Amino acid sequence: MSGSDPLRLAAGVRRLRPDDHFMILSETDASPMHVGALILLDVPEDGQADLAAAIRRQFADRLPATPLLVRLHEAPDGYDSDVWADIAAADLETIVAVEPHDGAWSDAEMYDAVAALNMRRLDLSGPPFAAHVFERLATGGSALYLKMHHSVADGIGFQTAMGLLSDSTPPATARFVDARLPEPEKWREKADARFAAEADLRAEQSARRKDALAALEAHKGDREPTPEFTLSGPTSADRRYATISLPLARVKAVGKKLDATINDIFLTLASTALRHYLLETGELPDTPLVVNSARSYRRADHGGFGNRIVALHPHLATHLADPVARIRAIQASMAGEMRRTPYDESLLDAAEKPFGARDRRAAFADRMAGGKRLIPGNLTLSNVPGPAEPRSYAGFRQVHNYPVPIIGSGRFLNITSRRSGDNLDMGVIADAAKVADVGRIAVLFTAALDELESLA
Repeated sequence: MSGSDPLRLAAGVRRLRPDDHFMILSETDASPMHVGALILLDVPEDGQADLAAAIRRQFADRLPATPLLVRLHEAPDGYDSDVWADIAAADLETIVAVEPHDGAWSDAEMYDAVAALNMRRLDLSGPPFAAHVFERLATGGSALYLKMHHSVADGIGFQTAMGLLSDSTPPATARFVDARLPEPEKWREKADARFAAEADLRAEQSARRKDALAALEAHKGDREPTPEFTLSGPTSADRRYATISLPLARVKAVGKKLDATINDIFLTLASTALRHYLLETGELPDTPLVVNSARSYRRADHGGFGNRIVALHPHLATHLADPVARIRAIQASMAGEMRRTPYDESLLDAAEKPFGARDRRAAFADRMAGGKRLIPGNLTLSNVPGPAEPRSYAGFRQVHNYPVPIIGSGRFLNITSRRSGDNLDMGVIADAAKVADVGRIAVLFTAALDELESLA
């Protein structure tokens, strides 16, 4: 198999890596696993009723260039990896749905609808994405909520897919037939050949993982433990959603004055907002909140899709009242996390093994029971790249590119930031059973930037 792609099973049939399979196996009704965006579009009034049809034409012309025109198939007996198999076309009349409204959508109505739609799991027997059109907004224009299953790609890959669906990418060559899977006997032969060819690689990776585990012993005790407090416990199946948009120039300026990166400032704004919110509700724990975040380790040879992320678990120093002391503590905690990531990457770097898919399914069936937390962190904070250049869909200019995040099992909140032109657009989603007013967190987040600017 020298020089060949081990993920390619047959023409138009691609194996999932274990990291991608994780995104399927860790999904529950209370924690769907997808990446999404609420895209506000500058659509004139006379174009709003035809928006869904325009988006369907746009997607039909460009889907063959994306990883989204596929369906999932399980490997026989779980011996090989499960696969994505190309399909010729998608039922876009169903996939791109108009959300009904007698008039125009207010922000509150749209956010409630997005929060509910966020909880709908995607059916992976068909294309792993869905789009919801809000034709008329009370503030003008229209909106498109698009989500893609996390097993297809991480947040960076999602933005790559969105770029491929946008006007910046020309129409792709159409497909006319679905990909054909090998018969089970032939699939087994191909899997055996793959496993034999990768035997040395698996041995090398196993040795690196043992070395990484040994090296991580030196970092034991570096992390703050995830506190158990009022908002801990299993995640419910109800959500609340809000958005934030901040000028990127303001964030960069305060970061320069405080000798901090954009990500440092993002984490500090979240820390300040959550500290004030939990003080208001009387729920602030004595020890700092811990984050589930991520670092991309994607390289050019990894391609644009699939999941290439290492988990980070810095604390937010929410126990400290002084904002400058808090930012320095967050920077120190993040620096410690970054020192660990080469070893964590080695732990994730694993080629498939015989019956790997079967064994993962069995292991996760037990691990997911009861909605418990799988990895550290009270909440998720993500700062992912987004387009700096103008973007449009079907000729309609993108005004905002708000993330619509998910909440992993056992957490209560996710704030995800994404660049959109000159702004940082953020989506805030909360477990409605634990957070009564997600809009209040959004207001406090914006106020936290004013506070930092007054200190810088």
